[in-house]
Amino acid sequence: MGWLSRVGAMNYPNPRRFIWTLVLWAVSAGGVVGLAAKGVDVLFLGNSYTNRHNQPDLVERVMEEGDPATDYRMSRVIYGGQNMFKHSTYYFSQTFIEQATISDVEIRDRIAKMKTLLESDQAPDVEAWETHWMSLGNKRGQVKFADIHKHIRSAIKKHEDLLKNNPRQQWDYVVLQSWRDVSADPDQAYAKYATKLAQIAKANGAKVILYMTSPETQNLAPVTEPFSPESADRDVAIGMELVKRIEPAAVVSVPLAIKNIQTGGTDLMFRYVNDGHLNQTCAFLTSNLFYAAWTGKSPQGFAYNAVTENKVKDGKDPDGGDPTVVFDDDTKLYLQRMAWEAAEEFRALAAGQ
Repeated sequence: MGWLSRVGAMNYPNPRRFIWTLVLWAVSAGGVVGLAAKGVDVLFLGNSYTNRHNQPDLVERVMEEGDPATDYRMSRVIYGGQNMFKHSTYYFSQTFIEQATISDVEIRDRIAKMKTLLESDQAPDVEAWETHWMSLGNKRGQVKFADIHKHIRSAIKKHEDLLKNNPRQQWDYVVLQSWRDVSADPDQAYAKYATKLAQIAKANGAKVILYMTSPETQNLAPVTEPFSPESADRDVAIGMELVKRIEPAAVVSVPLAIKNIQTGGTDLMFRYVNDGHLNQTCAFLTSNLFYAAWTGKSPQGFAYNAVTENKVKDGKDPDGGDPTVVFDDDTKLYLQRMAWEAAEEFRALAAGQ
């Protein structure tokens, strides 16, 4: 899938959506009008935790099973291994949030700024760069600015493509993904830059969804107790702080859901052994958690029951298994229930602040 599936020529039509269009056209041609499906346009900003398993498509699938009358249209801006600090500060991903109103002059100005960034191996504001990384436990000088040059080049290309063909998309929702960037300090890292991007999204008429991933708690073997519960608790606390600060439409708290499942022990695993990314089980949990957090309804009993890995080698997933996992009814219902319970627990915690 392209870097932003609906920017530019929008050349990835959804067959189901096309069929619906024909059906609705035929009905309206017969004298019945006003039956067109409601559309919801969603922009994801993130990294491979959004891209793997085509997570936005999984979210679209579960959302539309729960609400068949609504056409959810998912788009994404992805930079592998990157976080909201770099998305907002060096890749200007806010351009894509603002695309309905931003001028070509502003886009060209941001392209020029990014080209200037490529002229140095040092961040333009060294102290801001170091403060961010030290808030996440790194030592001063440990993370090199030159390592993101390739992503800056990719961001320039994305901006140039937008200049050539800007669909002026107005987003209904913007999803801001965390990834190893949640600091205990609520004024640093994910909390700081998600707030910045959320304010931009709201100013442009979009609601905000916080997608909090949990790479630090994903177990690669059965556990008898929660794995890294302190990081889960930190992430939940920051999520609650952001509820007060930016009033998001939803917080997708994967750390809380995984911690709850691990409590008392579980044979379920949430990452690959040979790859640190979320596996199909975690992707399924996450998509159901999106539904529960976003709608305030339970996905329990939905027919949706399969996830396919989109990074394969010789037709196999990173652990050598079938890329597609079809969950049996017991596992499916359990993960749906745990997603619902985690969403409800987070809502109660946030409401009780």
